[in-house]
Amino acid sequence: MTTKAPRYFFVLILLPLLLTTLGTTFVSLRMLNGISEAVDRQEMQRSWEAVNSAFGSAGEKLSALIIDNARWDDAAEHTANGVDQQWVFDNWGTTTSDPNYDTMFVISPQGEVLSGFHNGKVTDIDPSSYYGGAFRRLISATPAVAAHFRVITSLAWTRDGLAVVSAAPIIPYSPENIEPERRYNKLVISRTIGPLQLAKLSRQYVVDDLKVHPLAAGVKGAVPIFDNWGAPVATVTWRARNPGDAARSSYTSLAFSSVIAMILVLLPISIVHARAMRRLHANERREREAARRDSLSDLPNRLSLSEKLHQELAASHGLPVSLLFIDLDGFKTINDAYDHETGDRLIRAIAAGLKVLAGEKHFVSRLGGDEFGILMVSQQARMQSEELARRILEFVKEPFEVDGRVAAIGASIGISDNVQDVMDPNELMRRADIAMYDAKERGGNCFRRFVPALDTRRNENLEIASELRGFIEKGVIGIAFQPIVDANTQAVIGVEALARWPDHSRRMIGPERFIAVAEEFGLIGSLSNLLLRKACAALAGRPDLNLSVNISPLQVGDARFVPDLLSTLEHFNFPCSQLEIELTEGVLVKNPNRTRTVIKDLRQNGIVVSLDDFGAGYASIGYLRDFEFDKVKLDRTLTQAIAKDAAVQKIVQGTVLIARGMSASIVAEGVETAEQASLMRLAGCDLLQGYYFGRPSALLPGARPSDALAQERRALLQMPY
Repeated sequence: MTTKAPRYFFVLILLPLLLTTLGTTFVSLRMLNGISEAVDRQEMQRSWEAVNSAFGSAGEKLSALIIDNARWDDAAEHTANGVDQQWVFDNWGTTTSDPNYDTMFVISPQGEVLSGFHNGKVTDIDPSSYYGGAFRRLISATPAVAAHFRVITSLAWTRDGLAVVSAAPIIPYSPENIEPERRYNKLVISRTIGPLQLAKLSRQYVVDDLKVHPLAAGVKGAVPIFDNWGAPVATVTWRARNPGDAARSSYTSLAFSSVIAMILVLLPISIVHARAMRRLHANERREREAARRDSLSDLPNRLSLSEKLHQELAASHGLPVSLLFIDLDGFKTINDAYDHETGDRLIRAIAAGLKVLAGEKHFVSRLGGDEFGILMVSQQARMQSEELARRILEFVKEPFEVDGRVAAIGASIGISDNVQDVMDPNELMRRADIAMYDAKERGGNCFRRFVPALDTRRNENLEIASELRGFIEKGVIGIAFQPIVDANTQAVIGVEALARWPDHSRRMIGPERFIAVAEEFGLIGSLSNLLLRKACAALAGRPDLNLSVNISPLQVGDARFVPDLLSTLEHFNFPCSQLEIELTEGVLVKNPNRTRTVIKDLRQNGIVVSLDDFGAGYASIGYLRDFEFDKVKLDRTLTQAIAKDAAVQKIVQGTVLIARGMSASIVAEGVETAEQASLMRLAGCDLLQGYYFGRPSALLPGARPSDALAQERRALLQMPY
């Protein structure tokens, strides 16, 4: 009995227990090994995505930087007709010693190097050999024509290591300065991703010991990275964390202790694994959010908006969807007048305001530059979108104070809806964009909802622009003169020159339409210059008539405006004192500093400057004080209401007194009746203009019909100069 007991105990208890233990241990180790391998694979995939995001973020930062430098009136002026090397050094060359970029080149449309700087010094580096094959592909893909403007960014291997390189055509920012057929030079900038940058990217994207190697190094385990066209440029390595290996080594010894111990260990392993997986997923979420977030405004970016729009349209279940595109009016002027840091703070202020206005329910994003997007999904989306647009316009119309500086801007807003089963996100974004540009075409500070007619109108505008360009080149734009009379004697003392669509055209288009098209397509400068030349030719030999012409806000922003104007007057021997330039109130709001300079230059040359459309929508009394005007033209709405509204009479009288105190004369526009003429004269107006005294006509006051032909012939003969 005693001899059999151990054997019995061994066979019936210990052996099964041992076999069970070994079996359970084996199964447990297999399970643990599978879990560990899955964790390691997930960590490796996360690391690779993080590496791609790191290099992608470097490319996005350089792309944003080159947009600010390539779309620049001064840059285009100093590089278009022979490169101004001193200007290039002062504005681009010196900054190659800064962290933003270390190398820059100006490249001709034919691929010739016109200027180059490296680490703050002039360089004779050949970019073709410096950047390798990526440079040829980069320059080839970068357009030279302004209409096709885009930024091309890629990775490239250089003698200094891996670099991010961007290229874009150097074109004017102002549309009226763009020459559609011109092939512009190209700006190339790059930044080497050195050890310090790699260390920063490693910390930021949670990738240990990130290193870059040349292709020829043949480093074991290295992963290739590619340029923008799929060609390998280098390889990268990093130290894998392999959290699964750590888990395996930590718990293997415990697994062999006993079945009971293994069971007890499995529970904490599961808990630890679950926590590790949660941490991994949290890191992945943070990295994905970083790639879809605008770093300046801390808002979701365009990619994030596109993804959100796809999701909402797919899951809307018939709910209305409205998309708002918001473009800030006058933001470029703020950047030019102050600095980019002020512009950045203004962007952050606008972003914060939009988030408050939209509320938590709606998706606010920054699309890039001075553009924002808001996505709304609800039963009342259509109504809510218009209400939100109005609130945004009210929000931005008040001047912003940034670091003690006052920034006055506006906004143009476009709205599109998923009406008529429009469920394509790209189409919805295209429609919002078209509606936004329609709002901008109407003068800004308004919103427009997309309707199919806007597509038709857009195509019509393209046709009008094409015809208008041809008319300007041939010098066949029509011109009309409206008389301006002395309020007391009613004698004609001057005329306002107005552009008209040519009579011989197959269509008739009003000035309010083709002037807006001219501004949109960069033709307003050429059109205004043609009108001025025709008017000067027509008034030759008429020293009894002053000439008044309107100037677009886009012309005021052009540094060549005043010199070109004076050159035209000199060519036609037209006295500066006989010319009057009319500026609208909107110019003062959008670009006050530049406008002050222009007014000063004009008046110093003896040209009369008048404030047009006074009282049409802005609180203008302050502008009469801040800007030196020779004349103030009261808007026709005041003239039309003076006979019916006693309050308007007091407004006119008060305006006259203020203008008198500033030595400015008063012109009343839109006079259509004898009563209006009398009331405006009694209110103190010096000059009158309107249909009561004469409609716009091709004939100058007092001229015979045959004189119109002589005027036109004289103008045509003097066009080419």
